[in-house]
Amino acid sequence: MSRPTNTDVDTGPRCPECGGALRFSHVEYAGRGLETTVRRCTACGAVRRGAAQPKRRRDESSGRGRRKAPIDEGPPENPVLTDEAVRRLLG
Repeated sequence: MSRPTNTDVDTGPRCPECGGALRFSHVEYAGRGLETTVRRCTACGAVRRGAAQPKRRRDESSGRGRRKAPIDEGPPENPVLTDEAVRRLLG
């Protein structure tokens, strides 16, 4: 028995224009808290948008894993711009 190849198996949605495979491109904001998935045809490049659905809440953990502590002491010192150098440049 032979193994099925990628062309033998229906892997997902097909392009209504040319019949090529549609692959996921990105998620697009559709307004009023809705979003839609956008798929692009691998053969002809046509774009198909899915039905608008309520926006998914993403986990807060999916953002940056490490948070920086707030800076309380103001800007860091710049050793290049000393008081003497500023007077010499401006004066």
